[in-house]
Amino acid sequence: MRQRIASICALLLMAGMLGACPKGPGEEPIDLQPGGPAPTATLTGRINFEGTPPPNDKVQMSADPYCQMRASEYPTVETVLVSDGGLENVIVFVSSPITGSYPPPSTPVEVDQRNCHYIPHVFTMMTKQTLNIKNSDATLHNVHGYAEKNPSFNYGQSVQGMVHMVTFGNPEVPLPIRCDVHRWMGAFVGVFTHPFHTVSTKGGAFELKLPAGKFEITAWHEKFGTKTTMLEVKDNEKKDVQFNFSASDKAAD
Repeated sequence: MRQRIASICALLLMAGMLGACPKGPGEEPIDLQPGGPAPTATLTGRINFEGTPPPNDKVQMSADPYCQMRASEYPTVETVLVSDGGLENVIVFVSSPITGSYPPPSTPVEVDQRNCHYIPHVFTMMTKQTLNIKNSDATLHNVHGYAEKNPSFNYGQSVQGMVHMVTFGNPEVPLPIRCDVHRWMGAFVGVFTHPFHTVSTKGGAFELKLPAGKFEITAWHEKFGTKTTMLEVKDNEKKDVQFNFSASDKAAD
């Protein structure tokens, strides 16, 4: 009987229906919740920016007439966006080990090339989740993923409406995506094996749903590097956390 249960369990594991199999008598018990502990706690916070934000580089699009006609829509590179004292486009995520196995969402993530810029500029997703890379412009773009922990990729998209689908098997923060045709075009994706990640929005605001426990939380920005804090949340608890960046912070090379 025990051998039969083990065989059934192995089949379920192969099908992705279980995160782990039950162990025999006297062995350490494990968590059999599908996907791991449920996120019942809410972490809300803000990415504060202290001091005067550095100016973003102006974009020179004259080499491509199509882009030049749309230069007024996005006149600068989206490196530093500060509004109401809060820093946008910061990836906030759980950086400590996570218990459980979380399946990727079935809904794809999309990054679009529009008016010769990547939109969104910073985003997150899970491993094995589909990323749709779209070209909404009537000009040639080249999508080059400079991955280090995943296979790199390089696609030419010469026709408006073209879409390439990509998945990543390994976590990676950050994974830069650039256009080799238009050097100012760039995006950053954070890839995770769990769903506990987000990106700060206007005013630096963010929200994370977490299971109960102790976590290391990291905030990453492309120019100002990382900030890390430890915290503990309980079931159904609401907690606030603040990260502070300044113009003197620098990202590691």
